[in-house]
Amino acid sequence: MKPIFAFMLLCFCSFMSKANDNLVGDWRGNIIGHVDDRDYYIKATIENKKGNKYEMSLHLFSKDYSGEFILQTRLDNNKLFIDKLQKVSEFPYPYLHIEDCFSGYFLLRNEPNDTIELDLYRDPIYHKIEEFTNIDGDGNFVPGFECFTSVVLRSKLKDTTLLSQENQTKDLVSSKKKRTDDLNKRKVVSTKSITVKNQTINLQVWDNNKVDGDIISLKLNDEWILTNFELSGEKQIIPVVLKKQNNELLLFAENLGKIPPNTAAIMVEDKQHSKTFILNSDMSKSETVKIIYLGDQNKQ
Repeated sequence: MKPIFAFMLLCFCSFMSKANDNLVGDWRGNIIGHVDDRDYYIKATIENKKGNKYEMSLHLFSKDYSGEFILQTRLDNNKLFIDKLQKVSEFPYPYLHIEDCFSGYFLLRNEPNDTIELDLYRDPIYHKIEEFTNIDGDGNFVPGFECFTSVVLRSKLKDTTLLSQENQTKDLVSSKKKRTDDLNKRKVVSTKSITVKNQTINLQVWDNNKVDGDIISLKLNDEWILTNFELSGEKQIIPVVLKKQNNELLLFAENLGKIPPNTAAIMVEDKQHSKTFILNSDMSKSETVKIIYLGDQNKQ
């Protein structure tokens, strides 16, 4: 019996050693058709820390979100249990309760073509309804991140779609971060205002002088409503719904064009009247228009 037991123990140790080797390295996965109608992608790297302890560096991203997390895990048989999740960074804003989505364990299994899969089995999490009713500064409802129905990571996965999406997300996030950093460094000039009586208004923006390649972004309160837009003589119409009384429309210069400064004509119009403003911005300042909403006069 002793030789048989020794042989079985050797086989088990060989299997565990192979499983350990299979875990270390890069993994990729995707979440298609998420509840918020966005597709999410995952890139992960697993390192062995000591014995059955592993650290997973996880990057979750979509076309307009990027989140970096570190998962502390341990391997028990063919299950990689998640012991701790650490948020490293999220942009442009953190998701509520996203830690709930990475709980429980990953089931390690072999698939054809030498592909190894990690299939996530989450722990059940319960929250009160009021924990998901947060409102941002503009009066918009901010939902928590709905946990996906399935997460499968695969090793040795060569998918150009995922790589292309990851590079696109990296570029978009870098651009957004740079714009945010630049905005914080620039002086804000606020001398112009308009009062409107309708909640739904239209903004029209164009180059009223010589078209010289001015590229702008427009920010209404905390939301970028137009980004990297090159001005022309043709008016660009932007419908807007005002969600609070005092609103600030900011012109951000992405460049100076051929004839500095960056100049744009902006018309603010509701159902009753309109007013046109000429805004000037450069790399050191941004000009704004204050839009004051007094309430829809057509409502009883």
